[in-house]
Amino acid sequence: MRKFTLIFLYLITVVLITSCGSSIDSTDNRYKREAVAATVPQTKPASTLIEDFDFTPFFLELKDEKTKRIGTVSNDDELWWNYTQRDLLQKVTIRKPGYRVQVLATDDLDEAQQMRSDVYFRTNKNEIYVTYQPPLYKVKVGDYETPSGANNLAFKLNQLGFSTTQVVADTVNIQK
Repeated sequence: MRKFTLIFLYLITVVLITSCGSSIDSTDNRYKREAVAATVPQTKPASTLIEDFDFTPFFLELKDEKTKRIGTVSNDDELWWNYTQRDLLQKVTIRKPGYRVQVLATDDLDEAQQMRSDVYFRTNKNEIYVTYQPPLYKVKVGDYETPSGANNLAFKLNQLGFSTTQVVADTVNIQK
């Protein structure tokens, strides 16, 4: 009985393998159908299509009294997102005592660089410095002559999620 079962399973396996590997159509018919489909011409060439649909009657003009137009460029220093002024390239940089906002002090340079890029992309400030004062890398933002400007920036950074900010005295770059 065991021998009969083994022979039966062997035959079923052979039949399944050979039947799954074959198709109903012969390859002759299959390739002929593809050739016929490729030679059927298009009913209308693309060059004869006329695009004369006029959609101007369907133009929708939205009128909303609640919205107002806001300008994009401002010279206000309190704005976070403003464009770099071209006359900054012609100014002279003077180094003098002032204040900066320290965001991070760490012993890992990669962490300091990552924090620098995070601050830049969140605030769009160009004055972001990574300095090394052994044994720490310090990330500082801004160039302020008075502590009040640095305190305002520290408050804004704190609101953005940088919770370890503090105002520190430093030598700053002033544009004249």
